[in-house]
Amino acid sequence: MKQTGNRAMLIAALMAGALGGAASARIWPAPASAFADQQLLTSISAKQFEVMDDQGNMRAKLNVSGEGMAHLGLYDQQGVERAALVVTKEGTSMLALSGDDGKPRLAVNVATHDGPAAFTLLNPDSTSAAELAMDKDKRSLMLADAKGGARVRLQTDLGANGESALTIYDKSGKPLKKIP
Repeated sequence: MKQTGNRAMLIAALMAGALGGAASARIWPAPASAFADQQLLTSISAKQFEVMDDQGNMRAKLNVSGEGMAHLGLYDQQGVERAALVVTKEGTSMLALSGDDGKPRLAVNVATHDGPAAFTLLNPDSTSAAELAMDKDKRSLMLADAKGGARVRLQTDLGANGESALTIYDKSGKPLKKIP
């Protein structure tokens, strides 16, 4: 008999819960999900976006500076910016990849309106180690020593003469040999 009373009480509780849940869903509907009815958000606006890892460390940041530069930075777990993509308000684009100390070791710059473009490898002290550069009139490849001093430069002029030259420099930066 006691078991029948418990069973009846359980059935009554389940029915009351179901009726209460159904009534509350009608009175207080759940907010619509971003994916409800296959509709997606079309835009999100903010001054800055930050992406954090599970430990609360900022790992990515997207913002526009007061000088009008759009900046996307990617950070390691210690908060060091290891990669940056920047576009200036004039339209010049830059990419920098950094070492453990946050100093760029590789930089790529592309200016607007037939301006110069450069691919630069950097020494740990931020001086140039090697550079491939071009503008509308010439192309050049430069290799430098550990202090950033040019040691070899190959340059091609695209002007009327179209001349090329290879220059070798001593450690003080003076040309040792120029061909032709």
